[in-house]
This record gives sequence, C-alpha cells and structure tokens, in this order.
Amino acid sequence: MKKLFLIAFAMVAMSLAAQDVATKPFTIRYIDEDRLYQQYVVAQQYVQLQNKLKNEFQQAEQKKRKEIETFYNQVQNKYQKNLYKTQKAFEADQKKLEQMQDKAQKDMEAMQKTMEAQLNTEQMRLANEIDLFLADYAIKNDLDAVLRKEAAMFINPKWDVTDEVAEGLNARYNAAHAPEAKAEPVVDGQAPTDGSATKDVANPE
Repeated sequence: MKKLFLIAFAMVAMSLAAQDVATKPFTIRYIDEDRLYQQYVVAQQYVQLQNKLKNEFQQAEQKKRKEIETFYNQVQNKYQKNLYKTQKAFEADQKKLEQMQDKAQKDMEAMQKTMEAQLNTEQMRLANEIDLFLADYAIKNDLDAVLRKEAAMFINPKWDVTDEVAEGLNARYNAAHAPEAKAEPVVDGQAPTDGSATKDVANPE
C-alpha cells in the first residue's frame, strides 16, 4: 500500500512539473555583438592589439622593401657605370639580391603566422569570457536563451540586453584588475607595519 502511495505521489509530482514547464513562458534575450565589442574593455584591448600588430607588420614590410630597393639601385648604378670589374662580382651581387628577397619573404610569412596565432589566442579568450558570462547571466536571470542579434532574422529590440551585459563584463574585469590595497588595516592595539610607529617611539615628542 505504501509503495502504491509513493508511486502515485511521484506521478502527481511529475504531472505538476510538466504543467509548470508547459505554462512557463520561453524567455529570450539577445545581444548586439558589434556594440558589445565597442563597449567591453577587453574587446577594445583586442582591437588595439590587432591595430598594433598590423602596424608593426607594415613597418617591418616597408623596412625590408626599402633595404631591397636600396641594394637593387646600388647594383643597377654600378652596372650602368661599369663599376663591376668582373662578371663574377656582378653575379655575386645578383645572388645576394635574390637571397635578400627570399629571406624577406620568409621573415614576413613567419611574422604573419606569429601575429595570427597571437590574435587567434586572444580572440578565443575573449569569446570564451563572453560565453561564460552569458551562461551565468542567463542562469541568474532565469533565461532560456541569449542569442546574438546577427543570428536572427528579426528580434524585438525590447529584448536587447547588450548594454547590461557590457556593464556586467566591465564590472567583472575591473574587479579582477583592481589594484591591491597598499596599506594593511590597523587593528586596535597593533602597531602599523609601515614603520611610522617606530619613529614615534624612538623620538617621542
């Protein structure tokens, strides 16, 4: 009899739970990813890094191109003025020019790969931080889904939580990077640790 009662109670509980799921509205919010990246400090840092690496790449490329052009002009000038005493000397400079071009290409390819790897790592870290925050945000606000605006054909602007999410992300970042307190709290009856008490004791007024 007790077993039957427990079974019946479980069935009723399951039925009530099913009704609760059926009657609970499906709650959705969305973020505008472009706007979020403009507001989130870590995303801003990523863009700054991207621009910095791009400028460094362009400067390195221009420097190598200038070095090659300078040496090429020197070879041309010597050739036109018949300054090469032997064909072997001219061919040696031609070979050096080819080596410079080949090395420059390999150096720039290696630099580009390093730059892309660094940016990919930072981009993955940024995306992971946002995803983790959104998952926590959805749980805390009892949401069924948080979408990206770009993934939807249309979504009502009233469900936009971009600003709120950006504010939360920045607050978490600021809390994690807040400077530590420089002075320890002074407890009653305990001398401070910065040495000020020693001076007073040694030289009492």
